[in-house]
Amino acid sequence: MMRPTLILTSAAALCGCSPVQIPERTMPAVPAPQQFTSAGGEIDAPSRWWQAFDDPTLNAQVEAALSSNLNLKQAWARLAQAAATARITGASLLPEINLTSSASRNRSDSASGVSYSSSWTVGFGLSWEIDLWRKIANQTEAAVLAALASRQDVDHTALLLTGTVADTWFTIREQAELIKVIEQQIQLSEKLLHAVEYRYANGLADALQVYQQRQQLEGVRSHLPQARSQLETSLNAMMVLQGTPPEDLDLTFVNASLPDLPPLPALGSPAALVSVRPDLQAARDRLAAADHEVAAAIANMLPTLSLSLSYDFRSSSFADPFNSGMTSIGGSLLQPLFDADRRGAEVVRRRAIVQERLDAFSQAFLTALQEVEDALDRERNQLELLRMIAGQISLAERQLQAAQTSYTDGVAEYLDVINAVQTQQTLQRQQVSAHRQLLVYRTSLYRALGGSWMTDLAAPEAIQQLESHVARPGEVEFES
Repeated sequence: MMRPTLILTSAAALCGCSPVQIPERTMPAVPAPQQFTSAGGEIDAPSRWWQAFDDPTLNAQVEAALSSNLNLKQAWARLAQAAATARITGASLLPEINLTSSASRNRSDSASGVSYSSSWTVGFGLSWEIDLWRKIANQTEAAVLAALASRQDVDHTALLLTGTVADTWFTIREQAELIKVIEQQIQLSEKLLHAVEYRYANGLADALQVYQQRQQLEGVRSHLPQARSQLETSLNAMMVLQGTPPEDLDLTFVNASLPDLPPLPALGSPAALVSVRPDLQAARDRLAAADHEVAAAIANMLPTLSLSLSYDFRSSSFADPFNSGMTSIGGSLLQPLFDADRRGAEVVRRRAIVQERLDAFSQAFLTALQEVEDALDRERNQLELLRMIAGQISLAERQLQAAQTSYTDGVAEYLDVINAVQTQQTLQRQQVSAHRQLLVYRTSLYRALGGSWMTDLAAPEAIQQLESHVARPGEVEFES
């Protein structure tokens, strides 16, 4: 009895058609420029962009964060939820089969006496909504696309995480180098103080000059606590990024100097950002999901065909085998006639969501273009600033030498020496901070250019233990 029904329902499922043509949207609704304002470099950055800085310790910090960061683990968990939702939605494409059972014992009182009867039933039931208009199929496609967007969210979280780790690491090295520079400046200021005190002891300087140099020395020393605080809090931040609580700080592994700026990478075309930026891919997938939701909402306004099939095995005694059965085959057709335009309003709402997500996709693309251009502009101007600071430091060194000579010859006041020393030392500290900012601008450029290395990330073990597939095998995988 089941074979004709299965043939009929299978044919109905295969003949289902969508009332709406799903558009292919691969690019946002804004024109993409032919090229960036800068030609970029001639070589590609490493697949894992942070390796361009040739810093093994930075590489280790990034890998530790990618394996243990809690924000990234949360993104993996959200992906697992989205993948499960897609499978739940897609399950409605297939029949639902249930096993039922019941047992009863009845007593009947009559004039002839008391009698007992028993019944025991075991049955199988099948129910199936035939997807005539691909309503369920489109809902499933939307859920699958939402799961794919969640995977892109994982990749985007990982990309942002690597940038945050690199920025934090550069701050750590900046502060370590700054402490080294300040300590050298303290030694110079102490040397100047000893010279002034010697001159004072021999009647060649007055007490005011001694106090001025002591004040200058203490002013330099006052920069140490702030640098140490920034170093220690940055190390704390690094440990939290790696999913561990802050502990006693080990500063021996910190190199007290910043790395050189790597060569400018090749930029590619602006349109290529859509295929290498996970946030843009996520926006595109969510837009496609909204298109399928529109098709499902329109299909919900059309007739719905449902089939049911059941067979019950019955017995009149718990001890006897099943001695009877009953088969039931049914079907129903539902055509909405009046719902106060609820379904129509849902179609309008879904189309508005499509427009919202199309605009969001376009805005995300414009923001991506801006991020690349901003990083290029900032890096170019920061390089110019560093060249200017280097020139100022050279002038400050000559100014200090001239001020010391003039003071020794009795031509200038010692305050001129103080001003020259303060100018030189301020520029030296600015140079360190400006170098760190230059590296941060480069990391911003690498992040803005995206990449594909994130697809090699493996889900945390706890997530891998969950089911890692959706209705269509291979659509969403945690490991790739």
